[in-house]
Amino acid sequence: MTDTPDIADDITRFGQKLRHWRRTADIKQQRLADILGVTQATVSRWEKGVQSPAPFQQKLLCDMMTRNRNFRLDHALKRLVTQSSERVHLIEDRSHRLLCSSKPRQREWQRDDIGLLGQSLWRYATVEIAAAEKNLHHIGWHDDQADHVMFANSAREGAPMRIIDRYILWERFYLSDGRAVRLTTGFDQKPQGNQA
Repeated sequence: MTDTPDIADDITRFGQKLRHWRRTADIKQQRLADILGVTQATVSRWEKGVQSPAPFQQKLLCDMMTRNRNFRLDHALKRLVTQSSERVHLIEDRSHRLLCSSKPRQREWQRDDIGLLGQSLWRYATVEIAAAEKNLHHIGWHDDQADHVMFANSAREGAPMRIIDRYILWERFYLSDGRAVRLTTGFDQKPQGNQA
């Protein structure tokens, strides 16, 4: 006796639920694939019930599908970031794609963000940023065990992009469509208090 039909039914039901949620949330398969670090074909196989996501991917998808959608908060966040007097920008957590930035951040970069929006900022990472990114796995960042981290950074005046932050604070949270995003704030000196 085997329980394979039950498992197949569960996979099919999950795929249907995923497709319905994705379409309702107006998220393209490729966009969801980018968020999860898989291919568009993989998302398609999940939705067709041909393949089941890995347990950590399934948990992330379930979290995304059950979050309340509040687009007004997303727009308020964007407005707060773009109007901030601090050096701050918002990126997608896994892809590092820029979503918006403040004017002080753009002055630091010595360019406006129009050509950078939707582009990964990873290629501009300093050695310290790369090391902090590598450490995220160890602190449980993608498993929601940590939602902020602060680290020291060395400034860079030249190419590929000017970075003047001596300390960087990363704060992770979710947008209404389920995407994990990272608010990045730069400081000239380590802030006092409970920020990190």
